[in-house]
Amino acid sequence: MYFLALLFIEILKKIKKILIVIQRSNGDVFLSQSLISSIYKHYNSPQIDLLVNDDTLQIAKLMQFINYIHTFSYKKKQEAQWTQEKTLVKSIYRKYDLSINLTSSDRSVIYSLLASRKSITAIDENIKKSWWKKILPNDYYFFDSNKHILLNNLEPLNLLKIPHESIQECPLIKKESITNVKKKLFKKGINNFVIFHPSTQYEYKIYPKKLRHELLVHLSSIGISVLVTGSNNQIDLSIKNSLPILPNVFDLIGETTLEEYFALSHLSLAYIGMDTLNMHIAASQNKRIFAIFGPTNINMWSPWSNTIFRSARKDAPIQNYGNITLFQANLPCVACGKAGCNDLHLHSDCLDKIKPKNIFNEFNNWLLRKDSQVQLQQSISIEQQNRKIILYIVYGNDEGYYDGAKYSFLTLMNWIEEKDPIEIIVLTEKPEKFIGYPVKTLLIEAHQKKEWSLSGAYEFRIKNRGLAYVMNKMKLNSHDKILFFDTDTYFHKSPFPLFELIKFNQAVFYLNEGLIYNRKRFKVYLESLKDQKIEYGGQCYELSPNSEIWGSLMIGVMPNMLSSLDWADKLMLEFFEIVPSHTIESFSLSEILLKKYQIVEGKRFVSLYSTRRKKEHAVQILSKFFQENKLLSIKDQVYLAQKIKIKRPFFTLIKQRFFKIKEYRN
Repeated sequence: MYFLALLFIEILKKIKKILIVIQRSNGDVFLSQSLISSIYKHYNSPQIDLLVNDDTLQIAKLMQFINYIHTFSYKKKQEAQWTQEKTLVKSIYRKYDLSINLTSSDRSVIYSLLASRKSITAIDENIKKSWWKKILPNDYYFFDSNKHILLNNLEPLNLLKIPHESIQECPLIKKESITNVKKKLFKKGINNFVIFHPSTQYEYKIYPKKLRHELLVHLSSIGISVLVTGSNNQIDLSIKNSLPILPNVFDLIGETTLEEYFALSHLSLAYIGMDTLNMHIAASQNKRIFAIFGPTNINMWSPWSNTIFRSARKDAPIQNYGNITLFQANLPCVACGKAGCNDLHLHSDCLDKIKPKNIFNEFNNWLLRKDSQVQLQQSISIEQQNRKIILYIVYGNDEGYYDGAKYSFLTLMNWIEEKDPIEIIVLTEKPEKFIGYPVKTLLIEAHQKKEWSLSGAYEFRIKNRGLAYVMNKMKLNSHDKILFFDTDTYFHKSPFPLFELIKFNQAVFYLNEGLIYNRKRFKVYLESLKDQKIEYGGQCYELSPNSEIWGSLMIGVMPNMLSSLDWADKLMLEFFEIVPSHTIESFSLSEILLKKYQIVEGKRFVSLYSTRRKKEHAVQILSKFFQENKLLSIKDQVYLAQKIKIKRPFFTLIKQRFFKIKEYRN
């Protein structure tokens, strides 16, 4: 009983203050954003502080959900080591409920231990050296140099049993930064452009001057603006002073702040350049990347592809994976992992062996393909005219659905600025429920609902038919984007990066629920469709070992995909006759879309309460909220909606579990 009491107390204990220690490079700090976001969401908006080296402070300041940043200075260590240590220890000692250390150095481990009684730390695999680090922390994991740094940084989530995705997140970019960068580009007459980033923090990782110039000559010949970027440090300014004057090549070295560089990268078509922080920024934004690598360990530091959830796994002269092309020298010593030949931070011979023509050919081939031609049409000027539509579909007599839709778009409106071209549309059979709210309503006529739902036999079909109806009704142009959400969704962070994931060749769904052949819960599809040929609209469908279901509580598409909705409906009607499952709507749509397009997950941008017991709890809270606040202004409702706690309290959870067991026994 004593053990159970202690366990009970531990469960009830709230983790409100967290320290994350990252005492390495800019890349290590930047690639911790996914960890930070997952922790912030799981622990319901705790205070998260960082402890970083002072030379990474600028990137740390751009990280999302950070309250305060402690810094360690190696310069101060040389001048007055113990003064700095004393001040730093005093500022963190037992100030936190949880500390997480992502760096295996002795100093970082000690800081983590001092900051909190509950600590998790990375340690070296050298057991003799790290024996004490396995004993003193509450938990630890081995820092694996053969595993990507993103995956290393996500290891604490596994120890904390926090669900997460292997996605490299990008901090939000302020609208002002994007506006400032667009003004700079407009003044220079730049529209479509790619980034060429020739510099790194270290000389031994830089592409040689002669080859760099040769590559720029090739790039300047194809008519796309090439923006050469860099900071004001000595290495970058040296490159700036040696740049050749070429048509279509623009020197922006030293002309942008770090935050403005994020905006510049966001607006670019592609990244060409060295393995450095800027490359990882582009990867987090899902840009097309052409990365030039010297001696760096690619297992840990190659650009992470969010489209296929992995990095490079082997050394090769030219390799492609997801949205990444990576170049290395064809030498037996590659990649040695050293700081240049002889490990002296000087020259790397391997970089001399990477031919500029090979880099240009890979880039040019990509540019000539149909999907990149589509991206070229999405210029900055066109982007400003694009419509971005949020859609909800609400019908029936259950007030919970109407309250859910209102709560969802109120939490969404918290992230909208006046200048954002966001339209919120509600397709509903009861438009009067949304009077007074800043949304456009479209009416579902009685005959439409009857037709779309097959006379009530399958109401989930309304999602497909309703989405297609709105896309036709709104007269969308080819560059517009529409994002549908179920009514049991809400937002603790901006969902608008989802619009960046919606492309001519790529749709967005909530979640990849897995392969039909691999999941027991989908066996009804195997039983109904395996070895069957299904005719639909003159086409033939066969279940494939690669067939998978994508959760459709979120669907992001563009007008060129409208015909796929119609084809999916034809296939769905065939499934309705032979597959006894309510998920045939999402399955048919994902199967048809995957014939022509990619699909990516958008799960990390949305919260939900879709399970029965979560919904039971949420519906009561939302009903009370709207009864009490229906007379308030929209601005006040938006503000108060952010304070609603949908997550079930511990005792409510226990109570619901008790009744579930009781129901099962009866």
